[in-house]
Amino acid sequence: MRRALLAVALAASTALSACSGDEPAQIAPPEPQVSAEPAWNPCSGLDIETVTELFGATYTTRLGTAEAPVCTFAPQTDGEPVVDVNYQTFPGSLGELLKTFGQTEVPGRTQVTTPDVEGADDVRLIIDGNDGTFVATAFVRNGLLVQILNVLDLAPYDRRELLRGVDVLMADLAANAGTSGLTR
Repeated sequence: MRRALLAVALAASTALSACSGDEPAQIAPPEPQVSAEPAWNPCSGLDIETVTELFGATYTTRLGTAEAPVCTFAPQTDGEPVVDVNYQTFPGSLGELLKTFGQTEVPGRTQVTTPDVEGADDVRLIIDGNDGTFVATAFVRNGLLVQILNVLDLAPYDRRELLRGVDVLMADLAANAGTSGLTR
């Protein structure tokens, strides 16, 4: 605590001593504002008509902003499936990434598989549908880019149709990964 107070006091005294003296204080001009490129949005590779057809619901697409992209297909009717996609870059393997979440496979409750998805370097699919709610989380890896697809649907639901929709969207995400500029 004393060291922190001493550091603050030294910084303040240095700043104050720079202001005392015969020379007027020099004020630095403000740094020019640099406009950042808009962040990539994984929704750029998904078609709302396809999502609507796959999951049998009418959706509103939430895209967020250029600085904070969001990719959510929110159903217009309560009880319909929700589809959400986000992403991150990760230098390790998907196995290493999943270990950061703790236990992901619980016997009799969740299942983790490694489906083959055309165009993806690696994929993990976690399914939990044992409590009346279908929850699928897919990790689709292309280079450093890991896209995370979440699909949630309340009972009653058609598990086979939901899994078919997840499969199609995983392939669409993998096919669009190259547009992100984040795969290397």
